Amino acid sequence: MIRGYVGTTSLVLLLQAGGLATSAHADGFPAIGRIASGFGYYAIDTGYDDMLKVYGSLDAFASYHDSEHHSGYKVEGGGAWTNKLGVYARKAIAPDTVLEFDLEEGFNLNGEALDGTWKDVGALRLAVATLRSKQYGKLEVGKTYSMGTPTYADPFLAVYGSPYTYLTTPAAGKGAYYLDLRPKYTMAYTTPSYNGFTLGTALTFGFGDVASSGKTVRGRGARLQYKNSRTILLASYNQYYSDPWEDAGRTTQTRNDYKSLSAFYDFGPLSSSFTWQRQDVNESGSPSVTAYTLGLMMPVGKADIARLLVVQREVEFGSKDATGVMLGYDHFFNPNWAVYGRVGMISNQSKSSLSYAGTPVDQPGDDPQNLMLGVYYHF
Repeated sequence: MIRGYVGTTSLVLLLQAGGLATSAHADGFPAIGRIASGFGYYAIDTGYDDMLKVYGSLDAFASYHDSEHHSGYKVEGGGAWTNKLGVYARKAIAPDTVLEFDLEEGFNLNGEALDGTWKDVGALRLAVATLRSKQYGKLEVGKTYSMGTPTYADPFLAVYGSPYTYLTTPAAGKGAYYLDLRPKYTMAYTTPSYNGFTLGTALTFGFGDVASSGKTVRGRGARLQYKNSRTILLASYNQYYSDPWEDAGRTTQTRNDYKSLSAFYDFGPLSSSFTWQRQDVNESGSPSVTAYTLGLMMPVGKADIARLLVVQREVEFGSKDATGVMLGYDHFFNPNWAVYGRVGMISNQSKSSLSYAGTPVDQPGDDPQNLMLGVYYHF
């Protein structure tokens, strides 16, 4: 079990898109330290000793939603953290070099999931083998984090219950492809830190059931980071191909280009973030999507956290822009157990019908609103 708050004087978190990518030294980013235990050992433990741990998160919430033409109550999971169960192993092979293995399954018992099979409930999140060296950097193979926009660009961590998760997806169109935060069949390398700079690169191969009939190299990406105790700057570029699809009797794959810039600054104790990201689909008639995200996090008292998200989605054409806002508060009973409240909404343009957290939207232009109260526990 992960015990105790992760102190900001000793917190060292790996640069990983689906985890928490920063180093928090001294008094930098204190709110991040309070939620760090939820990411699992692979994302936050950079030790060089032998280790074998089982870990996970349990999350459930009750919500009331109103989307103008529909309202109601729900009890679901994943409002603040994806429910997950994982096994982490680490073996020292030299004083500053280790082999790491992580297998993590996610699940949220939402909607009518229990009426189906496990495929309707669970999804593999991580299946990675890693060689990590203080001197030479980190080499990863398997289903691991991409070099795309990190989840912590959203102060609510791009979970099921956050508007960000839905406002940053590609617009509907031929060849549009959602870049998995943790793509399968990936080989990634991240350099050691040089004066605060690290460079990550990744290749993803098309070995999946659908992608296997397409290009051998499914995609590639790179991410440059600079960080110190109060500032994190990130720039990433990724190029991935869609699943093969039929176009006028021939099979084709469409190139998608993903670009993002992020800046994080800790004012002590308030920490802020701003992210610009864009997806271009190399197919005539398929719109590009640009998203701007502002995030704020602040510790309250000895244990609690307050959060704010504002995200603007701009679709190239079609009156399908949307704006999302969410406020949240987490109250901790101990380092691993908290209750939380969230209130959020999405304001859709006349032809947009985006929603979040399972809120039904009956007509384009409806504005879903959601109030949720939940609890999560990390072990």
